[in-house]
Amino acid sequence: MGTIDSTGLYTAPTPAPSADVVQVTATSVADPSKSKSAPATLLNPIAQVYLFTPNTAFTLTVTGNQFLNGAQAMFGQTPVNTTFVDSSHLTASGTAPASGVINVTVVNPAPDGTPSAVAALAAGGVSQRAAVRFLEQSSFGPTPSQLVAVESGGMEQFLNAQFQAPASPYPTPDPNAQVLFNEDAAFFQNAVDPQASSDQLRQRVVFAFNQIWVVSGNKVGQPRFFTPYLQTLATDSFTNYRQIMEDITLNPAMGLYLDMVNNGKPDPVVGTHANENYARESMQLFTIGDNVLNPDGTPVLHSGNFVPTYTQADIQDLARAFTGWTFFDPGLNCNNYPYGDYNNSQAGSMPMVACDNNHDVGTKTILGTNLPANQTSQQDLDQALDIIFNHPNLPPFVAERFIRNLVTSNPSSAYVTRVANAFVAGTFTSNGIRFGTGQRGDMQALLAAVLLDAEARRGDSSTTENPLDGHLREPTLLMTNVLRQLNGTTDGQNIFFTAGSIGQQVFYAGSVFNFYPPLATIPLTQPALFGPEFALYNTGSTLSRVNLIEQMIFSSISQGTTVDLASIAGLANDPPTMVQALNQQLLHGTMSAPMQTQILNAVNAVPNSNPLMRARRRRI
Repeated sequence: MGTIDSTGLYTAPTPAPSADVVQVTATSVADPSKSKSAPATLLNPIAQVYLFTPNTAFTLTVTGNQFLNGAQAMFGQTPVNTTFVDSSHLTASGTAPASGVINVTVVNPAPDGTPSAVAALAAGGVSQRAAVRFLEQSSFGPTPSQLVAVESGGMEQFLNAQFQAPASPYPTPDPNAQVLFNEDAAFFQNAVDPQASSDQLRQRVVFAFNQIWVVSGNKVGQPRFFTPYLQTLATDSFTNYRQIMEDITLNPAMGLYLDMVNNGKPDPVVGTHANENYARESMQLFTIGDNVLNPDGTPVLHSGNFVPTYTQADIQDLARAFTGWTFFDPGLNCNNYPYGDYNNSQAGSMPMVACDNNHDVGTKTILGTNLPANQTSQQDLDQALDIIFNHPNLPPFVAERFIRNLVTSNPSSAYVTRVANAFVAGTFTSNGIRFGTGQRGDMQALLAAVLLDAEARRGDSSTTENPLDGHLREPTLLMTNVLRQLNGTTDGQNIFFTAGSIGQQVFYAGSVFNFYPPLATIPLTQPALFGPEFALYNTGSTLSRVNLIEQMIFSSISQGTTVDLASIAGLANDPPTMVQALNQQLLHGTMSAPMQTQILNAVNAVPNSNPLMRARRRRI
């Protein structure tokens, strides 16, 4: 006997009647003399496939729900040997390719026989755990399609594809806007929505560059200046660090932010001197750092003290070398008016231009190298940047910044050395695939070395896991990872306010030092461990993070941002499998046994008749 609820929903008995067509009679409880009958055709449910666990070469445990005894697994169009375990598990074995993608479906026995949705399985490639970790480092978070790409094609092929992917666009800037609402929305849409962006690595590198070569909307909040700055970072992300140095130096947004635009030659009559702001920060934060470094990134010590990389005299002469640059302006007259018009329509979109009449032509000495007198603005700038670019500090400095941003806060000196060497050589080879042009400063070689190094891949297997590896996710990466891994979509609108509520309103860094000091350590660690992102982490922000995740799952962080928990809810009748699936998906298999027990207890406290709440369940 089945049941009919007050809405008229009929639930068939378990086990179902042997006949496909049954007569369903509804009898009134209030008046048993009143009844009505109708024929109903009973169809078996359509299976849902969620997770694969390789057992042997071509034997799989297929995890899903609504599997029936007699269910048939298919590799493509080919049926394979299938054993029914329970309603959530099958084992399937057969012939499959050693590599590539297998399209797996499950078909329940008749009546009906509709196949499940296709689930893609990567055969013979990268493990799910390794692929999740790699995508956490090289993107804004794993998605099912990217996992398959990495698992089946390998990490090197994924990087090659990412290096070739076209840059995602930013909206045409509103010339009258004074805030970065549309730019922030585009950033989050590119970062989160799989349909909006195929260049995840480029967008992640743009985010890293924006935190190294900082321009903040707190001072440069006009989209007509800020958007070209972002476009320059995107265009240059996979080129050469020397190219980035020049393009950002001459970018008008940077010129505004650190006062290089309209930086005129000194005037001894009135006592003015060249503005030193950009000269100082370009060495301290963007290129070579405060202190002389060994090739492995450790500081050189003299009598136990740091050795300064540059002097005040170096800053002053570099500032003089950077004089004479102004906004692009079709009406510019360097003879009479050596400053371009900030308000002209092209001032923000075009690189700054030189007015040599406003350039200091005296001799200069920068980091021990002389620049001769009577050179043009461009000549002095080119030679000054070349001196910095070829400084021995630059490779380990840049290597360490990108390792910390993408992979781990506490890299070994050997890891830094290997990445720095790839930066110097301009090339890096992994599994027979060569990255880079062979030119010093090649960004593709640097990024491949950062992401494919043995220390970056340590932890891809539980046997190589090191508890000191990794880094705290800053608020933006926390948000994007959760949204992407829970099938989130977004229009990007207003979620930058949410990021701001937990300490990181994108594009509005508090200073040129970014949202957090790049060399901050974790309080109370002995010996001290680096953990720059912990500068944003305290009791209050911890609670804010928890509340943010709860808001994502139980409602929404903005009207145009949602997550889809259907695949997790589909495992509600098998809580251990649900927890294990989330363990692999969100924590690449590192969930502790006590944590799994607590989550299972919380899930089991919810009736299995409410699968969505089981998926959402928070521990009370």
